[in-house]
Amino acid sequence: MQITAKSDITQLKGIGDKLKKNFENLNINTVGDLIRHIPFRYRDTREIFTIQKFKESKEGTFLAQIVDTKNIYLRNRKKLTKVRVSDNSDKLDLSFFNQTYLTKVLKKGDWYIFDGKISTKDNRSIYNPKYEKYEGDTDLQTNLGKIYGIYHETKGLTSRNIRKIIYNIKNDIPKVVKEYLPTEILQKEKLITIEDALEQIHFPDNKDSLNMARNRLAFDEMLSVAIKIEENVLERCKQKSQKINLDEKLHKEFFKSLPYKLTKDQTDSIKEIFKDIQKTKPMNRLLNGDVGSGKTVVAASCILQSIRDGYSAILLAPTTVLAKQHFETLNEILKPFNIDIELCISQEKTVSDADNKLIIGTHAVLYQKELPKDLNLLIVDEQHRFGVEQREQLLKIGKYTPHYLTMTATPIPRSLTEVVFGSTDISTIKEKPRNRIDIDTKYVPINKRENCFQWVDQKIKNSNLKEQAFFIYPVIEETESDIKSVKGQYEILKEKYFKDLKVALLHGRMKSNEKNKILDDFKNKKYNILISTSVIEVGIDIPDATVIVIENAERFGLAQLHQLRGRVGRGKLQSYCFVIPSENIEKKEFALERLKYFAKHDSGFDVAEYDLSQRGPGEVYGINQSGIPQFKVASLTDTELLKECRKVASQLLLDNNTNIEKLNKNLFR
Repeated sequence: MQITAKSDITQLKGIGDKLKKNFENLNINTVGDLIRHIPFRYRDTREIFTIQKFKESKEGTFLAQIVDTKNIYLRNRKKLTKVRVSDNSDKLDLSFFNQTYLTKVLKKGDWYIFDGKISTKDNRSIYNPKYEKYEGDTDLQTNLGKIYGIYHETKGLTSRNIRKIIYNIKNDIPKVVKEYLPTEILQKEKLITIEDALEQIHFPDNKDSLNMARNRLAFDEMLSVAIKIEENVLERCKQKSQKINLDEKLHKEFFKSLPYKLTKDQTDSIKEIFKDIQKTKPMNRLLNGDVGSGKTVVAASCILQSIRDGYSAILLAPTTVLAKQHFETLNEILKPFNIDIELCISQEKTVSDADNKLIIGTHAVLYQKELPKDLNLLIVDEQHRFGVEQREQLLKIGKYTPHYLTMTATPIPRSLTEVVFGSTDISTIKEKPRNRIDIDTKYVPINKRENCFQWVDQKIKNSNLKEQAFFIYPVIEETESDIKSVKGQYEILKEKYFKDLKVALLHGRMKSNEKNKILDDFKNKKYNILISTSVIEVGIDIPDATVIVIENAERFGLAQLHQLRGRVGRGKLQSYCFVIPSENIEKKEFALERLKYFAKHDSGFDVAEYDLSQRGPGEVYGINQSGIPQFKVASLTDTELLKECRKVASQLLLDNNTNIEKLNKNLFR
């Protein structure tokens, strides 16, 4: 029976129901899924040493003959298999834990290729090396003696298992996968066929063939992104909006009404937005700004122009707290201009029938039966927290498409913006308002934890209880011994460290009205300290909160730590951020390095760029929420490849002979 890409994986030799379940854990259900499950890194074992050379190098691949095998049963119930091997140059002892079957597999007199390294502990032991029986010629080997790939694994499925199963269908790859890109594109872009690429990505002949395979698959992945971008561009070209006429005199009045001077980045962003909204092509712009960079006042200038020209505007926020915050801030900023502003934070009807107004709300806005027919400006804060369909719903409520502005306080590095927001114009605010004082961030070793608490206690008391503090913990209740919970620490901090102060507790399991009351009480100085989870990450503006202490800090991403740091420094007083690690942090050099980097850098863009390079976009932004593609081969920072792919995508979309939907389904990703 001939297999196809859609064939169930159980049609392959050696895969039964048990192994099928293991493959399902890797999202592999069909033969096509298996072939596209590619290695994430490689090891080159083509250079084969003698035992003597291996001992000198302390790491590598060597060929040796089995001399003896024996099992040793240790006191701690571990079983150790000792294997003695030799060649013409020397002898060597290898150790394998809990693999007693090897005494039957590794037969005396047989030659094997081994790959491993000498332990740094005693400088002579070799533990659990990779092994493969020598077939007399490295061309006949499946794994060792070649460049071999290392795959994402799961319980019951090792890279060795996966490699062997794919090797059994190596010759079927050209039958299972057929080329889908036009020949002229392959020639122009100097790409190998998809059949060759998938064969070489699993079993590369050499480094050049591996690079050519990677280039082809990276092109496919980026092309799928480029097609989506170009489709969005074409769709926008079909849409019509009503231009918002700019009132220069009004803008000057707005500018003068502010109690501070705008930064150059804010002024430039306003100019870019004003240029967009004066067109009949709908604006589609991202306002990419750091925490506290003053995005709201930029949005306010745009809202003012829209409403004074006779239109309505909607500002969507992901949480009730943030919606209320925007409502208070915009009421203050737009107070001199007598703008009608309504707050919509429940699904009950809260929006009036009047037009020519600003509606600020949460998802509840989407449930309103009557929305302004004159809507011409939609602003979405933290758009990744809203579904695509929810945003589209507001963009399609009338004959014309509203101008669209999205804001984010999670700084997105330039390397990501072109891939994620390719069809969107971008305004960036990096400068902080002139009246903002830099937050003093300190890394606090665990042995200085109590000193930090004493300092916070004195800081609040010395301010005559004017200044306030946040204490942040990663979980609500303790599940691991070294992870502090917000509930557990609330009792300890209240009873042991801050007896003379009023302490409040806040976490995500509380009801909305309860959370809002605690935040309001904290803002009104009924509490000196708020102990919370990261629920306060966005939209909390407490001017007198000057200290934030984050415990088990390595449990948070750096972008999240930066958001939390932004909860202080919102007033005129010097503010402080203390990051305290878990007790065993010294054993985790990487985590320690990340926290120390964070303490030395106050720019959200710098922090995000560093976090992106260290952990990848999936962990930093969340793949599902952010819309960031999860590449297997391509690099998110390869803007040159994206530009080239956008040209190809544009060409394909204009070619009536190309079935874009079919091509998109076939593209490797």
